[in-house]
Amino acid sequence: MGQIKSEQRIRNFKIAWIGTFMAGMAFSEAMPFLALYIMQISHFNQAQVSFYAGISYAASYLVVILVSPIWGKIADQHGRKPMLLRTAAGMGIVIILLSCVTNIWQIIILRLCQGLFDGYTPSVIALIAAETPLEERSVVISKLSTGYIIGGLMGPLIGGVLATIFSIRMTFFITGIILLCVAFISFYGIQENFQKINTSPTEKLASSKKESVWTVPILILLSATMLIQFVESAIIPYVSLMIKDLLFSEHYLTIMTGIVSALPGVATAVFATFVGKMSSHFGTLKILKLCELAAIIIYALLGMTTSLMFFAGLRFLIGIANAGMTPMIQVLLSKASNRLSRVFSMSLSAQSLGSLAGSILGAYLSQFMPLNNLLYIASGALMISYVLLKKGELDNSTAPT
Repeated sequence: MGQIKSEQRIRNFKIAWIGTFMAGMAFSEAMPFLALYIMQISHFNQAQVSFYAGISYAASYLVVILVSPIWGKIADQHGRKPMLLRTAAGMGIVIILLSCVTNIWQIIILRLCQGLFDGYTPSVIALIAAETPLEERSVVISKLSTGYIIGGLMGPLIGGVLATIFSIRMTFFITGIILLCVAFISFYGIQENFQKINTSPTEKLASSKKESVWTVPILILLSATMLIQFVESAIIPYVSLMIKDLLFSEHYLTIMTGIVSALPGVATAVFATFVGKMSSHFGTLKILKLCELAAIIIYALLGMTTSLMFFAGLRFLIGIANAGMTPMIQVLLSKASNRLSRVFSMSLSAQSLGSLAGSILGAYLSQFMPLNNLLYIASGALMISYVLLKKGELDNSTAPT
C-alpha cells in the first residue's frame, strides 16, 4: 500500500471523523421512527405494524449479509474512496425516497435497496487503516469510532425534535440530505493514494496469510464480531422494559430510559481513545480479551441487580468494555490481511448476521421468560467469544504486543 504524506493523512482522518459522525447521526435520527412511520401511512393494527416493522428492519440486514463481501472485493481492486461515495450517496437517495412512500411495500423494497448501499463506516475505516502505520492503528481506529458513537447518541434527540417540529416524513428527507452532504465532503475532502492488490492465479495460491481473508484468525475475529452484535441486538430493545421493572413509579420512565440507554455510548466515546492507547502499550489482543471478560461479568451482574442506580452504573461500565471490543477487533482485522476492504465488508456482514439473529432470538425468548434471562444469555454468548479468542490461532501477526 502506498503511503501518503502525513498532512494528507491527518486531513483524511478529520474528514473521515466528520463523515462517520454525520452518518451515525443520520442513521439513528430516522430509523427509530420507522414503526411510527408505517403506522401513519397505513391502517394496520398494532400487531401488523410490529410485524411489518420487523420485516422492514430485517430486509436491509439480509441484503447486507449477502452483498458486503462483494463490495469489499471491488474496493480492494478499484479503490476505497468510490465505496465511500457509493454508500453515502446511495443511502442518501434511498432515504429521501423513503420520505415519499405511500404504502408498506414501497418501504420494504427501499429497505432492500438500502442494504445494497450500507457500510460507510467500514469503508472509511478500511481507507484510514490502509494509510496508517501498523503501530498507530489502535489509537486511530479507536478515535475514529468515537465519531459514529457520538453521532449515534445525538441522532435520536435530533430526530425527535425534527419529527416534532416537522413530521416523520420530513425527518427522513432531512436524513437523506445529510447523507448526501457526507458524500460531498468525502468526495472533496478525502484523497486516496490507492494501489491495486494483484489477484493473479499465482498469488491466489500463495501461502502468505496477508493475501487471504479465509484464515483461522480472521474467522475467529468475525465470529467474535457477530456474537458482540448479537448481544447488543438481543438486549437493547428491552432496556426500557428492564428499567420499568426497576422503577417505583412509571412517571419518570421515559427520561430514565433515555439516560440509561445513552450511558454505554457516552462511556465508549469518553474512553475509546484511552483504551486505544492502552492497547498500543499492552497489546491489542490482551485488551480485547480483558474487555470481553469484564463484559461477561458485567452482564451477569446486570441480570441479578434489583437497583436502578446499580443497573445504570453497570450499563456505563458496559460502555467502557465496548470501547475495547469492536474497535480492537477492527484493529486486529486491519493487521490480519492486506485486503482491508474485503475484510471490513465481511465484518459488516458478520455484524448484520449478529443483529438479525439477536433481534429474532430476543423477540422470541422475551415472550415466555423473564427479561433478565436475556442478560445471562448475553454473558454466555460473550463467553463463547472469549473462549474462541483464548483458544484460537491468534498470534503476533494479528496482535503485536
